[in-house]
Amino acid sequence: MKEATLNNVAHVFKLPDESEMNNLGIDLAIWKRLRKRWAELEKAGHKLKIDFYLLADVNDEENILAIDVIQNIDNEVITETVERNSGEADAMLGIIGLSTERLIEVYKEMIRQLHSQIKQQDADLIVTMSPSSPVSGEVRGYLQDSTSDIKSSVLVNYQHYYLLNALRKKMIQDVGDSWTKVRAVYHSDNLEFYFEH
Repeated sequence: MKEATLNNVAHVFKLPDESEMNNLGIDLAIWKRLRKRWAELEKAGHKLKIDFYLLADVNDEENILAIDVIQNIDNEVITETVERNSGEADAMLGIIGLSTERLIEVYKEMIRQLHSQIKQQDADLIVTMSPSSPVSGEVRGYLQDSTSDIKSSVLVNYQHYYLLNALRKKMIQDVGDSWTKVRAVYHSDNLEFYFEH
């Protein structure tokens, strides 16, 4: 994965212009929506730091398949994964044709590994994914202590978006309902999924 960074301090925050945002074949409407959001947050006095992580084809590093837009807003991390074309990276990521059960197994192992890296082993690790367009979605991760409502943000990346979105699509096929949000809750080697409208 390539990394491109735009480090910002709130009072010198510079939004990327449209030419910078459209150079990888990513839908310009998504960038305009993000840019508008950032401008509104900056105007309201929020502290912003935006990082871009590029997901390149393993066989051609110049072929950018998706971008993770990591938005640190007042110390809450929100990742917006933006695909160039819907499902284009699925084969490279090995998720094409996986059954619902296999997607759950793969995700459980991935979230278990993330949880094992965290010092608060007794806290729940919660990851949510909400599609924001046919080729993008917002992913948030956080730790929540079971005895309080205090949450601390955890960085999650494109892998969570792709797996949770694939699982959401499978559930839509299997159940026929139009789920718009997936929430995964991991605690003590137990993983539960919640699908919301």
